[in-house]
Amino acid sequence: MEKIGILGGTFNPVHKEHVALAKSAVAELGLDKLYIMPTYISPHKNLIPAPAVDRIEMLKIAFRGLDKIEISDYETQKQGKSYTYLTVEHFKEKLGAQIYFIVGGDMLTDFKTWKFPERILAACDLAVFSREDFFTDYIAEREYFKARFGKEFVKLSYTGKSASSTKIRVYTAFGLSVDGIAPDGVGEYAINKGLYGGDKYTEYIKRNLPLKRVKHTADVVTTALAKAKALGLDEKKVFIAATLHDCAKYVDPNTVEGFTLPNDVPPPVVHSFLGAFIAEKRLGVTDPEILDAIRFHTSGKAEMTTLGKLIFVADMVEEGRVYDGVENLRKLYEKEDFENCFIECLKEEFLHLINKKQKIYVETINAFAYYVKN
Repeated sequence: MEKIGILGGTFNPVHKEHVALAKSAVAELGLDKLYIMPTYISPHKNLIPAPAVDRIEMLKIAFRGLDKIEISDYETQKQGKSYTYLTVEHFKEKLGAQIYFIVGGDMLTDFKTWKFPERILAACDLAVFSREDFFTDYIAEREYFKARFGKEFVKLSYTGKSASSTKIRVYTAFGLSVDGIAPDGVGEYAINKGLYGGDKYTEYIKRNLPLKRVKHTADVVTTALAKAKALGLDEKKVFIAATLHDCAKYVDPNTVEGFTLPNDVPPPVVHSFLGAFIAEKRLGVTDPEILDAIRFHTSGKAEMTTLGKLIFVADMVEEGRVYDGVENLRKLYEKEDFENCFIECLKEEFLHLINKKQKIYVETINAFAYYVKN
């Protein structure tokens, strides 16, 4: 009996880890063919992806020359939401083969919430790969699968490195190179087609910040968006707040008409208050939660919103940050309780200011007293 694999996803766009995973799965499972199958609209995501025809073209670019791998337009041709049970039943009936549906460890933990999981497992076997940025308790998951479904999943040896379609989209929007994260030719295609273009906020940042700070901003955006869904936040609001958090980093407040700085704000915090002012007066941001997140992303304060906490933390743990202790904070951000990560970041900031013998802004003191001492 033939062995057929299906690797689904939004692929918005495809990244290098998708390619590495596909090659590994073909070899380890001994597949006769692996179908790479972009969804039309994923039932698990709110994001409206790039047009299906473009995502398919980028997949063809990424997987060209790999003869056991084929790009399938089955789900995009059907349109509507893509449900796995319908897909695997279709391919089982059509091919009469042994079907492996390939998922990551993060998806395995959510599998019980999918539509008709029993029907999925009646038509195929799950083949599961690990991700280095997500912990999966495979022992507990095996026990659950046996108890509920009377079946096991296949554990693949492949462990996916941290990779992000979000990062490719964000970097493209900020005009940054995606070499090293997007397969050769994919980034160029996306740029030429204008698939992930920026907006007035990204354009403002590109015009007014040096390249190094633009990259930092893009990394803060990528880091924050990675947690937006889990925290129940609106991705558009997260994007705007993260994009504009440093918009006034190199602006002299004395040159900005109408801006008044509160008393006793230390120099390192000034750009946060000025940034909120510029976001509102020059860029038309009216959402008080976004403005508050920008205003206090450096200092923190008592009773912060979840969005405010997220921008504060993302600014500290984005991949370009280098300081003692940042790796531990990143691990907390990726794998632990977000509130705990926020508190540890607040402690780190407070300790940094003490060690540098810098003036500590009153709102930082208030935040430390509110979240740490209590």
